[in-house]
Amino acid sequence: MIPGIAEYININVDTEYYHMIFDKVAGVDSNTFGKTKWNSFALEDNRTGIDTEYSKDFKRILSEQKSVHPYMQKRSTGFNYANTVEKDLFIHSDIDLDTKHPKHFNLIIPIYGKALISYYKTKEEDIWLPEKNAHGFAYYHEFKKRLDDDYEDFKRVNKIGEIIVEPDKPVLLDTFIMHGVEIIESPRLAWCSRWNNIPVHYDFYSWKARVENILK
Repeated sequence: MIPGIAEYININVDTEYYHMIFDKVAGVDSNTFGKTKWNSFALEDNRTGIDTEYSKDFKRILSEQKSVHPYMQKRSTGFNYANTVEKDLFIHSDIDLDTKHPKHFNLIIPIYGKALISYYKTKEEDIWLPEKNAHGFAYYHEFKKRLDDDYEDFKRVNKIGEIIVEPDKPVLLDTFIMHGVEIIESPRLAWCSRWNNIPVHYDFYSWKARVENILK
């Protein structure tokens, strides 16, 4: 774990139900993320910004998650699936520039498979805004050195910690800090809830306590 950044969280999860819902939607066209080969079954199509049909099948899950907080970023909320260890997620940080309040946290509920999330020092001079989403807002940072020859050395020097995401161990993440996801056991399936538009007075631990109290 990385205290105050990426920690296991004690909540009640009906994993079998999540698995059943994924099997139900898996036959529908998925919405792959732009720079990874993950299959995403999220509430919004990342290419068009249009709502997907998944919300009907996700109704119970979303009702539970929205009891914590009603605002969720649609593009990142849903299932992520990878069927090989080659489908990693490049290092980035997430931002929500189209919200009134600045805070956001991700809840990851692993169903099967295993992933390693590594975190890195996030310095303004090392990052940039590479592209905008379908709504016209920049939505993530990545490292300027991503395509440089010394990138691997840069990562080793700037890594600050890691956390294993595996079944029966949900994780709460601060995704404003640069992080990458490596699939280490596949196939891998996880649910992500991205709460956003969270008032500034919440920090990692007060939000974690809120989630644990409501979803216990």
